[in-house]
Amino acid sequence: MKKLTLLPSLFFCFISICFSQPCIVSADSLKGQYTGDCKNEKADGHGIAIGVDTFIGDFKKGYPEGEGKYAWKNGNWYEGTFRNGSPDGKGTLHKLSDHKQGSDSAIILTGFWKKGKYIGKYEKPYIVEALTNNVSSVGIRKVNGTEAEITITVKSITGGAVSLAAPLLPKSRLTDIQLVEGRFQQQVNDESSSLMANKYIFRGVTFPFFAIFSFETNEKTTTEKIKVEINESAAWGIQVSIDN
Repeated sequence: MKKLTLLPSLFFCFISICFSQPCIVSADSLKGQYTGDCKNEKADGHGIAIGVDTFIGDFKKGYPEGEGKYAWKNGNWYEGTFRNGSPDGKGTLHKLSDHKQGSDSAIILTGFWKKGKYIGKYEKPYIVEALTNNVSSVGIRKVNGTEAEITITVKSITGGAVSLAAPLLPKSRLTDIQLVEGRFQQQVNDESSSLMANKYIFRGVTFPFFAIFSFETNEKTTTEKIKVEINESAAWGIQVSIDN
C-alpha cells in the first residue's frame, strides 16, 4: 500500500491558505481593505483599514483601540487615543474650515475626548483634595457669574457653636496661600457675617490656577491644608469643612 505524502507546497496551502479566514474590521466606515495583525478573525494589533474612511494604528476586536490616526472622507482627521472605535483620551482634531475642503485652512482642536466628544483642553477641569486629616470634606462647583474668580467658604464643624456648657468656639480661617501657578488681583475676606464659616473671595484670577491653602483656628493647635488645581476659567465656589 502506497503511503500518501504531501509536498511542502501543498502542506503550506493546507495550513495557511486553504483554511485561512478573512480578518474582520467591525467599524462599518472602515470596512473594505485591511492589512495588519489579526486575532480570532478580527483586526487586533497594529494595522491599516481602508473603507469609506481610513485608519492607521492599533485595533482591538475589530475596532480602533489605542493610538492611531483616523481620516474621514471629507478631509478631516484625528490623531490620538481611541477606545471602542471612537476618540477617547488625548488627541488632536484637524478640521477643515467650512466650504474650504482642499485648502490649507483648518481648525486645530487639541485636548481630551470622551466617547467621541471633545471635553476640553484638560482631562479634568479641576482637582481639589484635602492634604491633612482634619479636613473632613472639600468640594467645588461652578457658580453664577461671568468673572474669573474663586470663592472659598471654610466651615468649622464645631467652630462657632454655642451651648450652655461651652463658650463660643473659634472658626477656621485662611492663614497662608502657597501659589504654584496662576495669580489673582484682589483678595476679599469675610470673617464676620457667619457664626460657623469664613469666606474668602479671589477676584481677577488667571487660570490655570494651582495653590495650596492653609487654615488655622485662633488657638493655632493645628494647620489644615487643601490643594486646589483649576484649569478652566470661570467663577468657582469651593466649600471646605474642618473638624476642630
